[in-house]
Amino acid sequence: MNPLPNTVCPICGGSNQCAPASTGTFDVECWCTTASVSAEALARVPADLIDKACLCPRCAAGLNLSGSAQPSQAP
Repeated sequence: MNPLPNTVCPICGGSNQCAPASTGTFDVECWCTTASVSAEALARVPADLIDKACLCPRCAAGLNLSGSAQPSQAP
């Protein structure tokens, strides 16, 4: 089994920094193996992307829960 190649966070649209998705193998460590994921963040994942795309570190920590679900744009 290979990881899905989804490298976009389903909440903010930014890079989810998923090492397995980027490399195509589960033989690499990922940031999420040691992270706590916010229940509120999981509840915001669109139904069609549950178990299909990883959250980014900021969304997983619940830091992107207020405001829009679009990626922030630098000025």
